[in-house]
Amino acid sequence: MQKKTILVFCDYYLPGYKSGGGTFSVVNLAARFSDRYDFYVVTRNHDCGGDATPYTNVTTEQWNKLENERVYYVRRGGFSIERIARLFNEVNPDLVYLNSAFSLPVRTFLEARRKKRLDPAIPVVLAPCGEFSAGALSLKPLKKRLFLAYAKSVGLYEDVIWKGSFEPEADEIRRIVGREADVTIAPDLAPPVILSDYDPAAKPFKKPGQVSFGFISRLSRKKNIHYFLERLGKIREGEIEFAIIGPLEDKGYLAECEKIVAELPSNVTVQIIGSFERQKDALRRLSRCHFFVLPTLNENFGYVFVEAMAAGCPMLISENTVWESAAEAGAAWVLPLSEPEKWIEQINRCIAMEQAEYLAHSKTAREFSLDWLRQPEQVAANERVLEYALSRTFAVDGK
Repeated sequence: MQKKTILVFCDYYLPGYKSGGGTFSVVNLAARFSDRYDFYVVTRNHDCGGDATPYTNVTTEQWNKLENERVYYVRRGGFSIERIARLFNEVNPDLVYLNSAFSLPVRTFLEARRKKRLDPAIPVVLAPCGEFSAGALSLKPLKKRLFLAYAKSVGLYEDVIWKGSFEPEADEIRRIVGREADVTIAPDLAPPVILSDYDPAAKPFKKPGQVSFGFISRLSRKKNIHYFLERLGKIREGEIEFAIIGPLEDKGYLAECEKIVAELPSNVTVQIIGSFERQKDALRRLSRCHFFVLPTLNENFGYVFVEAMAAGCPMLISENTVWESAAEAGAAWVLPLSEPEKWIEQINRCIAMEQAEYLAHSKTAREFSLDWLRQPEQVAANERVLEYALSRTFAVDGK
């Protein structure tokens, strides 16, 4: 039987890596379902961040064959309604998958669909990737409010099938788009295995009075890492190390963090490491830390949480996540940002923790991540979304 074709529009893609989960949610979707669907991806020809240097190992504005998909890389300034309409007609997809509500490739496709009258029988699935949360909308709020008002006024999201990662995100979508929105739910897909060569014996010894924390993600205001740095500034006892790993994309925010670091007490050492070209290497560096920290303002799903636990790092995270289950299992502590004293208390508990207790939490974190990755429901839920969307095609065009 001939495979159906799925055309994906996303901001960034392989060989890029700096955009984190947004990229890998599509990478893993294609990896998990390439045996059932043909994937075509349209994206930018450079990685995220201030440097827009084109990739040197792909061909811009031609289809490139990757392991599980074909990818069309658009040069900077090359996204136009005409180009997107041409690519849509060339691929002739059975389904369009949009990864983001605000990104340039997605906005351009939606405008092309409206203005070029692209085949309305082709279903469109849109995964906003947490962009409709209160925390995400608080960043550049005027620009986002104006775009959402425009989208509603011209019907840009008309007949879109929405995909939320969890029920809270489904509620956010309905709040922004309307109660009548057609919302499906499926978690973002992670790879089948993370750090297959993980060795618990390689974790650093946990001596009372000493602790190492690690952060791995894009250093951006949404990640709220300055909040944790400020908490560290209140602690005068114990030897603390903090490794900041990931793309340093927001130079203004980096400067703010560096200013706080310069004023930290002498018992606190901070390493701003930056990014690794391979995520596996970044995770190996994280695994040399005792605990993972992310006081985020918002995370939709966050591969980084599964990755951190896979690296044997119990987590100190804000309430703006969907990982309460990890806390219930003993793999994390969920701490409200409105109560900074609770962060200080937990940091002190981590400092005082002995090896036996730490190893129990570390083992729980690793096993929690492995159990989560093994759940067949993660894949089944995504398959239901795709099949539901494709069934809408048959209802419209009578195939």
